[in-house]
Amino acid sequence: MEHTLRCNALKCRRELTDKALVTTCSHIFCTECANRLGLTDSSARHSCPACNVPLTNPDDAVITNLKPTEDYKTSVLSGLSPNIIVECASRALNFWAYQTIQQIIYQEHVSKALADKYTTLTVDLDKVISEANAQITTLNNKVSRTQDMDLDQQALRRKNEELALALKEKNKKLMQTQELYDKLKRRAMMGQMQHAAEDAVDSNLPSLDARDGGGQGSTRGGDGTVLGLHEGGMGPIFPESRNVRIHNNTHDNMNHARSFNHRKTSLYPWGQVASGPGGKCHFLINSITCSY
Repeated sequence: MEHTLRCNALKCRRELTDKALVTTCSHIFCTECANRLGLTDSSARHSCPACNVPLTNPDDAVITNLKPTEDYKTSVLSGLSPNIIVECASRALNFWAYQTIQQIIYQEHVSKALADKYTTLTVDLDKVISEANAQITTLNNKVSRTQDMDLDQQALRRKNEELALALKEKNKKLMQTQELYDKLKRRAMMGQMQHAAEDAVDSNLPSLDARDGGGQGSTRGGDGTVLGLHEGGMGPIFPESRNVRIHNNTHDNMNHARSFNHRKTSLYPWGQVASGPGGKCHFLINSITCSY
């Protein structure tokens, strides 16, 4: 494939197909760049824009037709000696070879620049890919940790519910145990108070019997009335005496019941007996009620 010439202005580099300006230093420019760089005016021309070679002669830069007609081809070298024709052809071939070499060098620089840019882009791309993979891995780890945390949270929630139910059940059992304990405690205290009251009654009633059977003039009447010796003479210790029976809060303590005489209102070491309306007397010994 035939090589295509290009404008030697680095900012242009367009293909030349019709007309171009050729210099004696083997450079070629398109007509637009030649006019812009002032190469078409011989009076204003100074040097070649590509190699800075002075272009002082009128023939140092000329406009040439890249597609000559057949008549031009016939007449352009006609009348010249073979040596001149060969010299012209040789210089034209050297111009073409120079342009080809310059194009190759230019393409090499372009290729190298592209290769460097490709390498840089490849490194940057690898870096971006590595960072993206790292971010993906981090996000995957976060997702995994989040899922694990969700599972742990669900497990903790279930465990909390189980502990709450267990605590509720234990509280219920504790309340039942406390109620049973309080009931047993009350029963034990009632038993203790009952025994204490019975012991108090038993310890005081024999003193009455001892007073009745002693040698101090005390005697017992036919109806069980205890008589004592007073300064005024013999008489009942407790006039207007009545028989008293002691009752428990829950059942009649018939085995420990005692009949004794006392006044309507008397004080004893274990409590107080007071007569009420109709001859009724209520006597509270801790949790034991006596009536007569």
